[in-house]
Amino acid sequence: MWYRARGQLGPALALLGCVAGWPVLAQAAVDNCVVVPDQPPSESFRFRDSAEHRALAERLPPGVAIGSIRIRRFAVFDNNDPAESGALYRWANNFHSVTREWVVRDNLLVEEGEAYEQRRIEESERILRNLKFIYDARVRPWRWCGDTVDVEVVTRDIWTFLPSISFSRSGGENTYALGFRDSNFLGTGKQVLLEYDSDEERAGYTLNYSDPNVMGTRWQLRARYTDNDDGYDHNLRINRPFFSIYERWAAGGELGELKLEEKLWFRGDEVAEFDHEQDDYRLFGGYAAHPEPGKRVSRWLYGYTYQRHNFSFSDSDIPPSSLPEDRTYSFPYFGYQSVEDEFAELHNFDYLSRTEDVFIGERYQWSLGYSSEGLDATRDQVAFQGSYDNTLLAGNGQLWVVGSTLSGFWTLDDESFENLWWHVESRYHYKQTRQWALYSGLRLEYTDGLTGENQVVLGGATGLRGYDRNYQAGDRSVVWNLEQRYYSDWHPFRLFRVGLAAFVDVGRAWYENRDNGSNGGVLADAGIGLRLNSSRAEKSAVVHVDVAFPFVKDDDVDGVQVLFTVKDRF
Repeated sequence: MWYRARGQLGPALALLGCVAGWPVLAQAAVDNCVVVPDQPPSESFRFRDSAEHRALAERLPPGVAIGSIRIRRFAVFDNNDPAESGALYRWANNFHSVTREWVVRDNLLVEEGEAYEQRRIEESERILRNLKFIYDARVRPWRWCGDTVDVEVVTRDIWTFLPSISFSRSGGENTYALGFRDSNFLGTGKQVLLEYDSDEERAGYTLNYSDPNVMGTRWQLRARYTDNDDGYDHNLRINRPFFSIYERWAAGGELGELKLEEKLWFRGDEVAEFDHEQDDYRLFGGYAAHPEPGKRVSRWLYGYTYQRHNFSFSDSDIPPSSLPEDRTYSFPYFGYQSVEDEFAELHNFDYLSRTEDVFIGERYQWSLGYSSEGLDATRDQVAFQGSYDNTLLAGNGQLWVVGSTLSGFWTLDDESFENLWWHVESRYHYKQTRQWALYSGLRLEYTDGLTGENQVVLGGATGLRGYDRNYQAGDRSVVWNLEQRYYSDWHPFRLFRVGLAAFVDVGRAWYENRDNGSNGGVLADAGIGLRLNSSRAEKSAVVHVDVAFPFVKDDDVDGVQVLFTVKDRF
């Protein structure tokens, strides 16, 4: 099973443990305290499970207070390990700025003097592990003296200063980037990025700054400035999210200005290009009434959105026959969110050989708004949005999750949808052994009333790896992916983990009442792939190298596709 057993024993049993010494747990009674011996540094560095720490957590009685919190921070490499004690590894540790202690404390849900709660401990671990610059984390008790318990936080950094020298190929198109980024600038948790990137659609410079804890608070800041050859992208966002299941309120705002050259696709080729300017202004917030950890948490949401879209002809030699209609949305909204507080710790799931916090509960959210001409909108419309996720199986090596999102507008004048987009997805994992797993994914897209700049596309970058990018287009699509995965223990140079996959893809994008041209039916391919997941940097980036062979061919389909991509999962 993937569930972790948790429990508490009463004060009498705890006192008995102090007297008896509990030698089976390797704990010692010192001055009427139960003390867990320090875990060897290399074992802590690798976050190996400690039965002694786990046993102490289970024995703590209700009502004990946190006496102290000590922070143990590890750098990128374990120089106590002969395999990582070479000059290059020592230099890397010396050059790297280890995460500052106050950064770790700012992200904890526990403080000295507060009552010890195991669920706050576990969620603190998840929050730390979710930070871009922390590879893994443990928060655990290590000493218990009467009414107080001392807590230890163990973290390990990843390498965050990276030159952005990258190349990828997907669906017959190349993408590259040059620059640098640091997601833990000088150990402060701040992210800076300066990059030049180029793909099949545009090229330009990007400057990005983000702060996950502004001045040690729960407020977050993100600023982005992008100058492309076809426009720009300027964005500023400041918000206080529902940082944890315990948070009572959230609030924030966002300003955005965007200009780009939109492209429409058919059989992997651009068939139309035009300019699109978009302004986005948003205010949002939420309130949770009496959140109860371990149970379902309910939150009320509210906000205001103003969004303007303008279209014009560009200097392209493939202009569209007509431009999409300019439009403005302006609406207040309210909504509701419900989340079950259920997580499991997995390994060899979306990544290789590291702890993954996977949501295994049910959650849903909806919101409704009214975009009115009286608020400067183009027409009177109802704005709607909703999402639903649920875990159907979790345990005995199986995980089956389903999810769906729905968004769009209902126009009151002609009683029609505008940009209705319905997405449904199912993902099933079956762990055959520790290293082998079978994966099946099914994704469906359905739209209605799409405006002229939007289309549903399917190809090499969206699930059909044997075909060009955006090979098929339509107003709906379906794709099924089947993979046999292998998570190896190979750890070359102690820098990255290696995995393998054999896959089959089947799918189609089409229009309901419109001919989609030759080779517009169901497509299929098969192939093999290599997966590389860094153990020292970019922990959520998995490099995919795939070789795919299409089964359904046409004159514009190559006999083999080679794809180099970076994705956020295996």
